[in-house]
Formats: sequence, structure tokens, C-alpha cells
Amino acid sequence: MNLIPGQLHGNLTHMRPSIGTRALFALALFSSLSAPALAEDKCKLSTIAKFPVVMDGPRATVQVKINGKDTRIWLDSGAFFNFMPKARAVDLGLKTEGLPFGVTVGGIGGSFTPELTTVHDFGIVGAQLHNVQFVVGGSDVGNAFLGSNLLGVFDTEFDLTHGAVNLFKEAGCGHLSMAYWGAGMKVGEARLLSPDHDKDHHIYVEISINGHALRAMLDTGAPTTFVGRHAVVRAGIDLTSPKVVGSMRMSGVGSHTRQSWIARTDTISIGGEDIHNSPIRVIDDKDDAQTYDVLLGMDFLIAHHVFVSQAQRKMFLTYNGGPIFSVSMDGEIAHLSTIAKDMGAEEKADEPTTADQFAGRGSARLTKGDAPGAISDFSEAIRLAPGRSEFLGDRATAYFRDRKSGLAARDIDAALIISPNDYQLLTRRAQIRLAKGDRVGALADTEAAAAAAPKGSMQAVPIVGLFERLGKADRGLALLDPVVALHHDDSRYANLLNARCWNRALVNIDLDRALTDCNAAIAKSGGAPGMLDSRALVHFRRNEFAAAIADDTAALAKNPNLAGSLYIRGQARIASGDKAPGMADIVSARTLDPAIDQHFAPYGLAAPAAPNAKPLPPAQPLQPGEDDEPDQ
Repeated sequence: MNLIPGQLHGNLTHMRPSIGTRALFALALFSSLSAPALAEDKCKLSTIAKFPVVMDGPRATVQVKINGKDTRIWLDSGAFFNFMPKARAVDLGLKTEGLPFGVTVGGIGGSFTPELTTVHDFGIVGAQLHNVQFVVGGSDVGNAFLGSNLLGVFDTEFDLTHGAVNLFKEAGCGHLSMAYWGAGMKVGEARLLSPDHDKDHHIYVEISINGHALRAMLDTGAPTTFVGRHAVVRAGIDLTSPKVVGSMRMSGVGSHTRQSWIARTDTISIGGEDIHNSPIRVIDDKDDAQTYDVLLGMDFLIAHHVFVSQAQRKMFLTYNGGPIFSVSMDGEIAHLSTIAKDMGAEEKADEPTTADQFAGRGSARLTKGDAPGAISDFSEAIRLAPGRSEFLGDRATAYFRDRKSGLAARDIDAALIISPNDYQLLTRRAQIRLAKGDRVGALADTEAAAAAAPKGSMQAVPIVGLFERLGKADRGLALLDPVVALHHDDSRYANLLNARCWNRALVNIDLDRALTDCNAAIAKSGGAPGMLDSRALVHFRRNEFAAAIADDTAALAKNPNLAGSLYIRGQARIASGDKAPGMADIVSARTLDPAIDQHFAPYGLAAPAAPNAKPLPPAQPLQPGEDDEPDQ
């Protein structure tokens, strides 16, 4: 996520000191840890804090204690301040208060009206801090995070491949290279660019694309690097080129999503490194006021060891090996063979010694696609700290990526012995059991996950999906109302309304309210086919067969492979007297999805069998070793 200071309107000077202030951290942590040695005696590098970091997918997480509750939150150098979604504040039992009238926070996808919460007791890296503040609101990214008011104030080292983010204070180092680990390596140096104002602690760095200088912001909260559409003309990128590929819609703090594309570049240069023929993601940011041209995301940071020197106004970097900007795009475009020049040899780092260090390196390896290496590191972390269930969950994820689902399931079982009320582990095991045909076990885990999940959290959505697949959509509905209530400003609000509409239609209750939800979702989404499909089911339940046929026909015009739309349209046609085309739709639906009858039958929506048709075989569960990784 990226929160943009240029879009912060209103007076925030009334805020009390937060975790980002120099005095607070210096008081709690300064000189308590050893600092790396540098070549000149007059150069002093004092350690402010060392954060053991574990990657949660593309997110860097750090262990904290919030009012006595252990949890992990993210480190996000792209956020102007500590941030927390409303549902996370509710989950942690934190009270929120309004900010002065007119204050808004903006970024990708628009803006929102924030609230403020104060954590009275905040434990981090052995220090106990008090009255730490977080901005609350916007799209629910899934977790709280610490922003640039911490990560952009001191000299900051990002060594995510080895599971560390460290804060330093340097003095008397002049023009000495701060890459203390870089003996014998190619060390790049990139110039830091000035912020917009003295309260802006984002890290801006000069890069070039196709030989054109651009302003980049270092953002640990962005899973992937992208360039704004406003800057592509200067970079010589033509979005109308046949080589440009349309990609996903992206979102940030606001309620809107933005179109993105994948374009090819001739050269991307950073600190003396040149990467040729690399893909880059472009985002349509025309309506978003930005203070940068490029976001340098986690794909860049995982591939580099970086030291940001505030005193020298430079970013020092070495290359860690592996792909950089192409790492997240091979699934969308044909693999591009990038050519890297002046990168230097990969860093030879010391072996980890603690469980957190092994877990940090393992999570980075997994992010880079090295599942066997991640499994080895997580196994060592488990050996050193056998009572920590999160390491078993991490290794389970790595086993899934390595297509070893049986071993992954065993780790999740072991983790649940340690943490029996972990709703995320329960959700994953329910998905595994359902994929293997164990509906009784899957339902038990789903009910336990529903009882343990924080009310109103987006984490409830996969649980709702499980109830639906198990023929118990009525139980999932009870979870959706508080989620919808807490996410009016979320970019996924239309999807939540659609989910509630669909589940009400399945259960055949509150059909007027279901229709209201579907109409609102369709209006917000511009007529997404999956939402037209949901409204068609509502119309079918209301015996409005012509309207159901019209909506399903419109959905199928956009996506001809929607088996559910064919299935319901077929039944609506039969009910309208058009038996032959109706049966043709149902046969097509069964061809696309052989298990479709089993899905709809618990809701009284089973279609008639085709004349002279052979009975369909039951749906086969996934077998051990198949790619049945649950939702993360």
C-alpha cells in the first residue's frame, strides 16, 4: 500500500509522538545493539534497532506485541505514517477517534477519511513503547504496518534475503561506502532525491528507464515495481504497442481500482546497474496525485541488499541474484530473457544462527521461488523453536509450492496442536480436507474457523466460500454482514456486496435485499460478468425468468465459460417453455464443470437430467501430490 503525503489534507500537528520519532527510539533502543564495523575509525555507525523480518508472501513482517497480544505487522516504507485497516483495529480491540473535519488520506485508487487509534502498550524488538498512533481506514490490505515515519527517518538497511531490516545513525562517514558487507562485490550507488516537504520521510531515489531520468520511491509495501502512466511517455513506452499486455486491476488505499499493463523496456538503470529487455508494470494513475514516477517494490528489494544513507543522500546496493522486475510477470506473459550488466557477484553471507534468522531467509527464498531451500530453512527454524506454530505454517506453504501436499497437511495438523484456535490454519486445513473429499472434517474445521475469526475481517471471506461449497451458505451469510459494514471505503466493496447477494440467492432468503446488493455491485463494477450472474440467480429465485435469461446472456457475452450462468439460464429457459435450448445450456454447463450438479443440489437448484444421458460420475477429489494449495 502507498499513502501519499501530497494527498493528506488537514492539520495533523495535534498528533502525539509516535513510533517514528527519533527521541522515542533513541531512548528505548539506542546503543543497545552492536553495529557493523566500517573501514575508517572516524566513521561511526550506531545501531538504533534490528528487526528480524519474515516474509509473508511479498510482505515484510515483524513480530510485535499490541496491548499484550502477540501478532505480526508489516513494514511499509511507502506509507507516510503507521496504518491499520478498520477491521484490524476492531480485531485488536482498539478504539478509534475522528480527525479534524476535512482531513483525507489519498493514494492509488483515490482517498478516504481516516480515523486515529492509539496503542497504549506497543512491544517491538525487546522495547516497550507507549501511546503509539496509527491512522485507521481505507481499503483493507489485511494487516497493520509501520510506515516511513520509522523507516525513512534513520539510515535504513534492507536485507530481506537474509531476514533483516536495520536502523542506524551514522556520523563522520563522509563519502565512505556504507555497504559494509560488500568487500569484493560490485557496489552500486544511486542518488537520493529530496522530499516534497520536511514532514515527508519517503525514500526517493533517481533511476532511469530507457535512458530517461525518473523519480522512484522505495516501497516495501508494494509487492511489485510499477511505473505510473503519467511517466511512460517520458520513458518512451508506448501503451498502444502490440508488445504491451493488459494486466490486472490494482488498488491502494482508495475505493477504486486502476488498470495496469505489462510493457517491455530497453534498459532499467539503478545505481550503475543496467537491466536490459525487462518487463515493467504500468499503472493508470491519471486521477491520483503522486509524488513519484516509479514505485520500487519488493521484487527489487528481494533481489538486492540496500543501505539508505540519509547523511550522504545515497542508496548503496548490491545484487543478490535471481530475477528482478520479471519475477511476478512470467505467469501473465511469455518469459523474457533479461540481460543484467554491471551487477556483480552474489553476496556471500554468514549462515543464520537463530530460528528467526532461518525463517527470514526461508521466507525470502520462497518469495524468490526456491521452495526446496525454503523448506530446509523452515525445518531448521522448527528444530530451534519447536513450539512456534507459525514456522510450521510457513513450511506447509513451502511444501505446497513444492507440490508435496501430504507433508504440508501434516505440518498444518502439527501447527494446530500448538495453536488450536488459529483460524487461518483451520481455514487452510478445511480447504485441504474438502479438496480430498472429507466433507465432514472440512465442515468441522470451517465452523471452528468461523468461531475464531475476527468479526468483520476480510479473513472471513474464504470461510464464507467454504460454507458455500459445503452446502451451508446460510452459515456463511452470518459472517458477511459485519464484513460489508466495515468495508464501505474498500476497493473490494462491490465484490463483498456481490458475495452477499449470491449467498442470499443460494439460500433463497431476503431476495429483495439480495437484489439491492447485486444492483449496487453491478453499478460499482461496470457490469462485471460474475455480478450479472449473481443477479440472474436472484431473478430466477423470484420467478423472473426473462430477467434471469437476460442477465446470464449478458454475463456469457463477456465470459462464455461461466458454467453457473449456463446452468441457471438453462433452467430459466426450461421454465419459460424453451426446453431444447435450456437443456443445451445445461449440457454445456456440465461439460465445463462436471461437478456443477453437486454444487447446486444442496440449494434445491439441481437441473433435470438430459434425455438418455448416462449418470455423471461423482467429482473426484484431488489426490496427494496434486496442486491443492489452499488460499493464502
